[in-house]
Amino acid sequence: MTTLTAIYGDGRGKTSSAIGHIYRKLTAEMNVLVSQFLKTGNNCGECKFFETYTNVTWLCFGKEEFYHIEKKEEFLEVIEEGIKQLKEIVMHKQIDILVLDEIGMALFFNLISWEKVESIFHFIKDEIIITGRKIPEDVLQKVDISVNISEIKHPYNSGIQARKGIDF
Repeated sequence: MTTLTAIYGDGRGKTSSAIGHIYRKLTAEMNVLVSQFLKTGNNCGECKFFETYTNVTWLCFGKEEFYHIEKKEEFLEVIEEGIKQLKEIVMHKQIDILVLDEIGMALFFNLISWEKVESIFHFIKDEIIITGRKIPEDVLQKVDISVNISEIKHPYNSGIQARKGIDF
């Protein structure tokens, strides 16, 4: 049985939590596919770390700037191309765990439909993890495990910028 987990909320650590699942799968020598939506992979410590693992495929579907409604068409194109790449991989390679990082935000901004995302799930053997600050309520109703990470206090609110090796 494939388990669908949502890790969402305004707190920090959603991607880090998903990466914890990847470590466990790697110790069992399973195949991992990570797709980061709305991220480019630049300044991505986890991307660099997992480059050395042959059973981890890491994809990024984003642009250099943050999402803006006036750039919606450009983002739609990037995400559509990303979904095509994902489908191609899952159809030809056994994937035990699929992490769709920030897919929640892509869904929230209507850059992709849940039906399109869900259409690749039947190819996944073990576990699917979706993350994002916001995940639509109708999607949350479909998951097996739901984890809400909330922010109580964060250094950014005191003027401290994101720090390499800590925040990214």
